[in-house]
Amino acid sequence: MCSYLMACMGYTAEIIPEMRISVLTLFPEIIRQTVDSSITGRALQNGLFELETIQIRDFAVNRYGKVDDYCFGGGTGMLMMAEPVWQAHQTASQFTADRRRTIYLSPRGQVFNQAKAAELAEYDHLILLCGHYEGIDQRVLDRVVDEELSIGDYVLTGGELAACVVIDAMLRMVHGVLPNEEAFSKESHMEGLLEYPQYTRPAEWQGQSVPPVLLSGHQANIEKWQRLASLKMTLQERPDLFAKLKLTEQEWQELIQIMKGEG
Repeated sequence: MCSYLMACMGYTAEIIPEMRISVLTLFPEIIRQTVDSSITGRALQNGLFELETIQIRDFAVNRYGKVDDYCFGGGTGMLMMAEPVWQAHQTASQFTADRRRTIYLSPRGQVFNQAKAAELAEYDHLILLCGHYEGIDQRVLDRVVDEELSIGDYVLTGGELAACVVIDAMLRMVHGVLPNEEAFSKESHMEGLLEYPQYTRPAEWQGQSVPPVLLSGHQANIEKWQRLASLKMTLQERPDLFAKLKLTEQEWQELIQIMKGEG
């Protein structure tokens, strides 16, 4: 039985699904240093998932540990060879899993979002492939990769930071990593909304007061304020997200009143 559940919940017959994350990389220390920290680090120590970092250079086809070469057709920069990546992936794939997915972190991939993080949290085994230099020989990508993911429309020096972002966002939705489901289910982007403003003590700071409704103790009014504040924040900061929302007529009216009151 998982020691985390025993400590936090007492004896239970509930079984936590085992998740394994394999990262194929030239810089495993970046992955380890990041994932071993904070909430994900505690989850790793408590056995809620397994982390495997595989050094692609260990499968170099020469004695110098060289895993890159010039691109056919010219161009600047070097390209990672197919064979070392293939062998690293074969090593990762030895782990038995009912649901496995291989993801290549790439600036040409689909942009990663909260919905994708929730989807990935359902897999038993994720293999994350980190490229470097000018990328990876397309032939091995065609053989092993299920999908490519990007964390934004820009280029990084390697896929390790992107892999860490994917791991962190996804693990928040793995059972037991956070105290309860509400800790992530009401977060920003879960419903296509940005999160409403939040406040803590003191109730007044440098002449600025917390919105009175949050001090009222009236839960229904608080939740209504939070919803409208989220709608307003999304409209102002991410109109692209707001355009996808389906608001009730009452929400439209209340939002218009809020915006007019600021005009």
